[in-house]
Amino acid sequence: MILTRTPLRISFVGGGSDRPSFYMEEPGACVAAAIDKFVWVAVNPKYDGSIRAAYSVTENVTTLDHLEHELIREALKLTGRLHSIEVHSIADIPGGTGLGSSSAFTVGLLSALRLTHVTERLAQAACHVEIDLCKKPIGKQDQYTAAYGGVNLLGFKADGVTVKPIACDVDALSAHCLLLDTGLARTGDAGAVLASQAHDRDDVRALARTAIEFADRLHANDLRICGQLMDYAWMIKREYVTTDRLDSWYSVATSYGAWGGKLCGAGGGGFLLFLAPPETHAAITQALQLRHVPITVGVAGSEVVWPVH
Repeated sequence: MILTRTPLRISFVGGGSDRPSFYMEEPGACVAAAIDKFVWVAVNPKYDGSIRAAYSVTENVTTLDHLEHELIREALKLTGRLHSIEVHSIADIPGGTGLGSSSAFTVGLLSALRLTHVTERLAQAACHVEIDLCKKPIGKQDQYTAAYGGVNLLGFKADGVTVKPIACDVDALSAHCLLLDTGLARTGDAGAVLASQAHDRDDVRALARTAIEFADRLHANDLRICGQLMDYAWMIKREYVTTDRLDSWYSVATSYGAWGGKLCGAGGGGFLLFLAPPETHAAITQALQLRHVPITVGVAGSEVVWPVH
């Protein structure tokens, strides 16, 4: 058996500029961080020649074309594993909550299938499976953050993706991140939600510029300014991703001391992320009556945890 552990992610600013509709014409940028919440994928040979996939449901099929889970199906085809295999996945946090679980799963699965040991190729392959083979209208920040880990300024251009680690005080950043579960389920998958959002190009350009400034301020450990930049980005993106209830929560959080925040993922539900002084976290959480999920940022990217080398 091979078992992989792949981190989920939070992104701070720049989302939307990682989609080809933008970066094929001009550079995109975002800042994202891997967190200590994981997707675990186990792969094992299956004796009877069939295929078994266990995730939120369990599929037992005799041929790969009958497998309904398209990410598993296309990853198995890509790696030539056409029969006699079991795939099991477990996630620390459910999917559809805006933390990049689908891409983390894809990266972890390709790693478990021994597609490559090269991080860049692993991220590229995950993008290929999700965007090219499964036709998901999504960006590339999730796959690269899952593969590389850390806290990074990601750059997106027509000729590829750049990953620039941001040297910063990750303990302080972790202490200032307040991740709250809204309890609201996103309707539809991330790709469908993103496809329905017609972002103004000037807005996306502004978000990409803000990501570069955010990276500079984060390197200087100026978290207050980072939070203010998130607030600026929220004002740009709110019409695309928010609801009256989310708007109300955001306003309450800032009134209790949060410098800025965002809705993680495609929008409509999932997690709210705020940058706020640690001493304000309890009051914000109490005021909003939402579940606080403590996180550590900057953890390692996808890795094989069994067998241990």
